Amino acid sequence: MFYSELTGMPVYHTDEVCIRKETAVCVTGHRTKSIKPYRDDPKNFGITCYAAKLMLDRYISIVMKKGYTTLLSGLAEGTDLWAAERVLFHKRYEKERRLIGVMPYMSHFNGFKANNIELLRLVERHADMLVTTCNNVNVTYGRKQTPLTDPNIYKKRNYYMVDNSAVVIAFYNESNPRSGTGQTVRYARQLGHLVLCFDNDDIHRLLDRAGLDKMAIYNELKKLKLNVPKP
Repeated sequence: MFYSELTGMPVYHTDEVCIRKETAVCVTGHRTKSIKPYRDDPKNFGITCYAAKLMLDRYISIVMKKGYTTLLSGLAEGTDLWAAERVLFHKRYEKERRLIGVMPYMSHFNGFKANNIELLRLVERHADMLVTTCNNVNVTYGRKQTPLTDPNIYKKRNYYMVDNSAVVIAFYNESNPRSGTGQTVRYARQLGHLVLCFDNDDIHRLLDRAGLDKMAIYNELKKLKLNVPKP
């Protein structure tokens, strides 16, 4: 067991934990910088991100109401942390919900923006468990394999989450299959997992229908339905 550099919370290695994958869902997807503003207008970036967060929340809510109780988050900026934050919100009212944060390596947050560091702290403090897929506290990401760097460190994290879940929710554009998210989605499909995807175009179509009013966006998303079997 290790301890988080940010919060001092215990972080377990994968060998020390057992996750009931039949009722688990993992999330993968865009960093914030990959989100395209509605109508390519930078002024719409904020409302586009808001709509993306709401759509992600709607996907998670639908899946979890079917009986999936645990969400695995890779704790990266963007989709991962948004999903973790939403599960923490729902845990206030639905006590059976569980959040497991999966770190690719212990110092993975280096380079995070200040607001995301604060969100990560919140998530770490209130998650049900923190796990790392790297068993050496000194190893970080690097393009070449060395004693202290690993080019596959994020792939190991992503594949671990897929291996320990039954459903994958992905926010990404399938036109970019070489991305880490694309790699994760392909792996999940190879295993026969249920994969639920939405992309920037889906967010823009949502805004076409609802406009830029936040309540209208929320009400439009309430109509969204997904075909999700019970675990």
